[in-house]
Amino acid sequence: MTATQALPDSGTVILCASARLAQGIRQWLQLAYQQQGLLQWQAPQVLPLQDWLNQRIEYAMLCGQIDIAQAPLGMLSATQEALLWEQAIQHCLRQHSAIDLFNTNGLASAAMEANRYLIEWNISLDMDNASEETRQFLQWRQQFQTLCKQSGYLEGVRYQTWQLEQLQQHTLTLPASIQLAGFDRINPHVQTLIEILQASDVQVTAFDHGVAAQTTQRMECTEAMDEMRAAVHWAQQQLSANPQARLAIVVPELDSLRDTLANLLDDTFHPEALHPAQADTPRCYEFSLGLPLHRWPLVQCALNLLRLAFQATPLPQSELSTLLADIYWSQALYEADARAALDAEMRRQLPLQVSAHNFARFVARKQQDDYPIICPALYADLTALLTQAKQTPRKQVPSAWVVSFTALLAATHWPGERSLSSHEHQCQTKFKSVLTQLAALDAWLGPVDAMSALHRLSQLCQAQIFQPQTVRQPNITVMGMLEASAQPLDGVWVMGMNDHVWPPLSRTNALIPAELQRQAGTPNASSEVQMAFARQIHQRLLRSAKQVIFSSARQEGDRLLRTSPLIQAIPEASATAGTATLAETLAHNSTQDWQWLDDHQAPPIQDGEHISGGTGLLRAQALCPAWAFYQYRLKARKLDTPHNGLDAMQRGDLIHRVLAAFWSQQATLDWQSVTANGLKNQLDQIAAEVIATFNTEFAQPFSAVFCQLEAERLSKLALTWLWQVERERPQAFAVTSVEQVFKPLIEGIQVKLVIDRVDTLADGRLVVVDYKTGSMPDFKNWASDKISEPQLPIYAAFLLQDADIAAVCFGKLRLTDGGFAGVAAEDDIVPGIKAFNHEKNKLFDPEQFPDWPSVLTHWHTQITRTALALKAGEAAVVFESEQDLGYCDVLPLLRLPERQLQFEHLQTGGAV
Repeated sequence: MTATQALPDSGTVILCASARLAQGIRQWLQLAYQQQGLLQWQAPQVLPLQDWLNQRIEYAMLCGQIDIAQAPLGMLSATQEALLWEQAIQHCLRQHSAIDLFNTNGLASAAMEANRYLIEWNISLDMDNASEETRQFLQWRQQFQTLCKQSGYLEGVRYQTWQLEQLQQHTLTLPASIQLAGFDRINPHVQTLIEILQASDVQVTAFDHGVAAQTTQRMECTEAMDEMRAAVHWAQQQLSANPQARLAIVVPELDSLRDTLANLLDDTFHPEALHPAQADTPRCYEFSLGLPLHRWPLVQCALNLLRLAFQATPLPQSELSTLLADIYWSQALYEADARAALDAEMRRQLPLQVSAHNFARFVARKQQDDYPIICPALYADLTALLTQAKQTPRKQVPSAWVVSFTALLAATHWPGERSLSSHEHQCQTKFKSVLTQLAALDAWLGPVDAMSALHRLSQLCQAQIFQPQTVRQPNITVMGMLEASAQPLDGVWVMGMNDHVWPPLSRTNALIPAELQRQAGTPNASSEVQMAFARQIHQRLLRSAKQVIFSSARQEGDRLLRTSPLIQAIPEASATAGTATLAETLAHNSTQDWQWLDDHQAPPIQDGEHISGGTGLLRAQALCPAWAFYQYRLKARKLDTPHNGLDAMQRGDLIHRVLAAFWSQQATLDWQSVTANGLKNQLDQIAAEVIATFNTEFAQPFSAVFCQLEAERLSKLALTWLWQVERERPQAFAVTSVEQVFKPLIEGIQVKLVIDRVDTLADGRLVVVDYKTGSMPDFKNWASDKISEPQLPIYAAFLLQDADIAAVCFGKLRLTDGGFAGVAAEDDIVPGIKAFNHEKNKLFDPEQFPDWPSVLTHWHTQITRTALALKAGEAAVVFESEQDLGYCDVLPLLRLPERQLQFEHLQTGGAV
């Protein structure tokens, strides 16, 4: 605001569409008075509309102008109203055969909206011509009003109607001037208020900053991520030119983009916040709307602990992992490493869904003296939680449940052992206020069980929007489209201006005929209503700042997007550069002397240094050297993904065990004397023994039925392989080695190798077999310079240099298309495999590989080169295709998106 701009006088009342807008306007007025040099002043009243109506009506009651005996007891809160709607719906559907399938919570939300539309927009429903949905709704509404009458309270929209009637019927003290702020859509209720005020000689105007956009531009970016980068870069430029600038970034789809935008803003303005100790660093930006309370980590922890205490059905293992990593209970800092190890072990041994009892038993089992994972505080607090939960009454009124919940959380030492930050303390205080709201529902709910009380608590937390209070006034405000700025701004960036987003799509309420909604012009009723509403928002944005930039995306994935018609007439500007990467920001913002290292070079492997990893190490080195360095030398790996039943690796391991046990009982088979039934009986017994032994390795063993089904599957798969594949081999063979472990040294690097099977033919030559139950490895790389499937070539070229190898192959263990795939010295050794130099075999170039020994020599040479590169410390992020990294455990450490962004900066001349 300029020094000459007029401010509202003290006799004016400013009525706002939201409490947050009212608070912002009050702060802005205080700053504006100070900028005009005033030492003292009488500011106008700034209130939310409902608060002002409450004040006027309460004052009239105290003065005796309104008969208190005839007035309703009060207005239902949103939670109480939803609760009564649910009760009304359940009462009306009590005789329905499928009542358990109805989502009464969702129906209550739709009914609340429909009821509000009927009253606010003066819609009358004809019962005779109504649809089945509308008739059902009217029944619910009648029962709801009966419940309201019994309680003496009115829902918010009817209570406001009653207040307007009192305002019209009685001569109340009113201000001379009222300004309305943030009302982009004037519904009949607000219009009625305006008419009542004007009839009482009150001057009603719109609150306006008096700012008109001096420059207006639009911009097209490739995708939404580019829009966000451009907006953040624009904000950075504006603050560099004017550190006192007040800016806003307006995002229609704020909820889905919030986290990404916050990360970009932190990378640009607060890179130090990456360190956990600086997580609560005051920011130069804020989101105008907070998050639902249940999404704040401290409250999430409390709700998860209570759910663990009372939920009878198994919980998702991901929820238990979150609890183990949570710092807000027990001695999380002291036992952090042990908890992380416990989480990793749980992912390997427990199924996808775990009951609280089994989880507690698992933790207790890991506290044994011979086990390295010791979490005494966690074990004690978990035991106390579950023990106290069992001792609570099965049903209590909400206020009693609040006492029980508080005691249970105290038993787990929630909210943790460390001191809370200011934001966390505010969050804890807000959660306690929500518990107080739950305690006030005794008369509305009566005695309920624990999960019902917890469900209501979760609903209250979800409905409560929490935004921590900060002392610092931020330069950048990130807001949604429907939020109005409380002060004039220097610049506004409005992103997401595509026609599928803005104007928003129409969405009628299913409980009221769509035609009636269109005739009344209710919110979301039609495209015309949405367009008029969007134009109103558009004009408000143009009056909110000196500079306004609208941006849109050209595509979303493979889908092409169109620009919103509301901004097509605005002059187009060239796209601004994107933000720097976090590494670049840290480098440019720091005053330290940085030490630059080439990340493609790792320390060479010293003599005597042990590097484990088996053939996976050499495979990773061939595909991407950085992968091998991070995973096998630095021992980084991803956590296992929990699952129900057995995963593909475990199923493959089982069939390996079955076949190993089978061939260990006999080295050869006389197929003339073997019958299918006899072979099946033998395999049935082996499979049952294997699965029984395997089942003892789990903390929560599988059921007997599951083991029986899995044994049948194993026996059937093994029988199919032996009877349909092995029996058809053209040459007799003896199995001379099964699951044998070798540890050869390749250029000083020890490689652990497990060969599934080695067969010896009648002429003494060897056939090396590696079983595969999943997708077939691509052995075409055996003829290339980088051998990414080195297991069989290592065995042939390093372990059996003096032996006569006839073939190396994979055994495809499948029920339908089982068989062999690989490379052989000549035809008719293994069915399905042609000789390496066969005219139909295009894998090996005849000039480069004139004979079978040249193939073995090639394997020896290339694997040696890979080992030497590994030994020299080559660790560059180099790969032929991203598809080769599909099974990379350390993919985030390769930082592919950041490298791509740096490459784009190089292409556009940006900094690197």
